[in-house]
Amino acid sequence: MSMRTDFGNKMLLPAAAALILLSCGSCGGSPSSAGDDGLPAPISGEFPEKGVVHWKSFLSWDEGSIAEAARSRMAIFPIQICLSDAGGEIIGRMKEINPEMKIVGYQGLLAVSELYPDSAWVRENIPYELDYYYLVRDRWAFTTTGDTLSIWPGSIFLNPLTGGTADAGMMEELVGLIERYRDGHESRLDGIMHDYFMEQPYVNPELSGVVEGDIDLDGDGIPIGDDPGERAEFLRWQIEYAALIRDRLGPDFIQVGNGRVPQDNAELAGNINGIFYELYPNMCWSITDRAGFQKLLANQADGWLAKAFGRTWSIVTNDAIEYNNYFCMISSLLTGCMYTELYGNASFTGWELELDPGLPVSELIVEGRPDSVMTYRRFFSNGEARISFASYGGRISTQFIEETR
Repeated sequence: MSMRTDFGNKMLLPAAAALILLSCGSCGGSPSSAGDDGLPAPISGEFPEKGVVHWKSFLSWDEGSIAEAARSRMAIFPIQICLSDAGGEIIGRMKEINPEMKIVGYQGLLAVSELYPDSAWVRENIPYELDYYYLVRDRWAFTTTGDTLSIWPGSIFLNPLTGGTADAGMMEELVGLIERYRDGHESRLDGIMHDYFMEQPYVNPELSGVVEGDIDLDGDGIPIGDDPGERAEFLRWQIEYAALIRDRLGPDFIQVGNGRVPQDNAELAGNINGIFYELYPNMCWSITDRAGFQKLLANQADGWLAKAFGRTWSIVTNDAIEYNNYFCMISSLLTGCMYTELYGNASFTGWELELDPGLPVSELIVEGRPDSVMTYRRFFSNGEARISFASYGGRISTQFIEETR
């Protein structure tokens, strides 16, 4: 047998950044049916299942880049780009290569970007951005000192509460906007990614000292961190928003959620179809490798997430530690989700890891115990995927062992 072993942003896209997102300067000619490595676009049942995460410029893309991206099962692009004419052309080329590919629009949850001054340009090129901005301009959140609330640089946070309770009218308006655009560009948008579901707003450290006052969405003078009733209504709005999207746009309109809440809250998870695992496996709260893998495994269990198109749509990612791309890929084989490759930021630059495991021929096998070594194995027609963890939770090895016949 031969063995391959590995030991051992982003939240919002301001309209100004979209100036370069629409460009695919080197694109031209007819679509290719294969990437630069000659590999064909995937067919149903190909493993490992790839997913594209690309929240940067299309400027460096060419036809080879488009064909490489089209090898994925799902691609996540900024929603305003998905719903633009220029972005639609690039997406159309990918779907010509791989009609089964699903396009998911990335949207900052309860956030709006600071508007680019040239609104005429925005109206012509990314009209969803402008319509969304005007739709929520009376929904901005403010702190106890009256300061505009921002939790991420370049963005304004929105207040989903009215009179201390979840604002159903705001949900209806937001879903109505998505529905109107989706119906006009149906081939370009198969779903939405929410970034991110949260128990309460978390202000990015970059804004320390910039945003003055405390977060108090219900206006009772008690900061949300000290107000369990306010936190409950805040979370209730998010759950009902996801449920309304599912009801209005249908069960096959894919919803992918970032954040800890969909990993822990069964009610929310039951209204969405996938989880975006950021900085997997340790994620944003520095859990062990084993704990991150076990959380992924639990969330992938049948019944945690709702299905769209007969399956779930979770994806494991890590844009900070390059060697974790291989860990993401093997984890996806073991748990039945998708993975992506990222190198320093949320930008798709192609596939460097190539593996042909064949089709799965076994369920997951678990060996060992937590106070010693735990190993997770799954057999495929061309070999075995395997990850082992030490008693302290760190990984010992990540392997795909190929059969040699």
